[in-house]
Amino acid sequence: MSTDTKDTKESGKTCPYPFVHLFGYGKKDDDKKEEKKTSSRKFPWRAFGGLGLVTLATLLVAYISIGLLIGYYYTLWTILILPFKAAFSTIRLVVKVALWPIFLGFSLFRSAGKAVPSAAISNVLTCNNAMELQGWEVLTLLPGSDGNPAAVKYTLNSPTPHAVSVVDIDYRDTRIDILSNGKYYGSTSDFALNKTEFCGEDLNNCIAQGFSTGTVIIPGGKQNVEVTWSGKDVFPGTDRIVWGGERKRRVMWKKDLCI
Repeated sequence: MSTDTKDTKESGKTCPYPFVHLFGYGKKDDDKKEEKKTSSRKFPWRAFGGLGLVTLATLLVAYISIGLLIGYYYTLWTILILPFKAAFSTIRLVVKVALWPIFLGFSLFRSAGKAVPSAAISNVLTCNNAMELQGWEVLTLLPGSDGNPAAVKYTLNSPTPHAVSVVDIDYRDTRIDILSNGKYYGSTSDFALNKTEFCGEDLNNCIAQGFSTGTVIIPGGKQNVEVTWSGKDVFPGTDRIVWGGERKRRVMWKKDLCI
């Protein structure tokens, strides 16, 4: 074989080390670049999650700070207005004490103007002068646990006696007993049962038609008063009330302080 032919064959051989490999670059590097391009297009979930936690933490801190700030200012406001409240209460007390005689005279005058005719007052013991504690109001007696009208109770602690005045209203069927601390003190007047007689809430008309009326004096001191039903409309041979169409009984009453 000739020398020229050998050289030609040797010159036709390819280089076992490509050019790009000599400089550390090849197909793998292209794959990595492509992977980076692809990953850069994905949504940054980790970054978004971290931002969400930071936002929540910020909101929580802001909420707690605002709450503490409101509580601080409320406490400060309470402390600042406390002296004014005390001063206002003191002034009001002084005014009440100073004007007490005027209030008493006005109450006596108003009570005298609303007085019920003498026919409505029975069982009167002694109450020369009176100051109105409660004006005329409707008192409704409702069924109790035993089926009869339940007693109405109240407590009054006064240095002087007080008077309880009662007038039956609606139909002529109710009488009232007054007890205090378990002791009987009196009743409204006797009456002729007639459930067709009706006077409504007109006190003068009720008195004129013979409805049960009266005033009972309760001694001074702490008194636990009971206003109890004592009517006549009961089943024969029993003390059980005949309620009729309406399961209630009504009277009008008032309270006065004896002075």
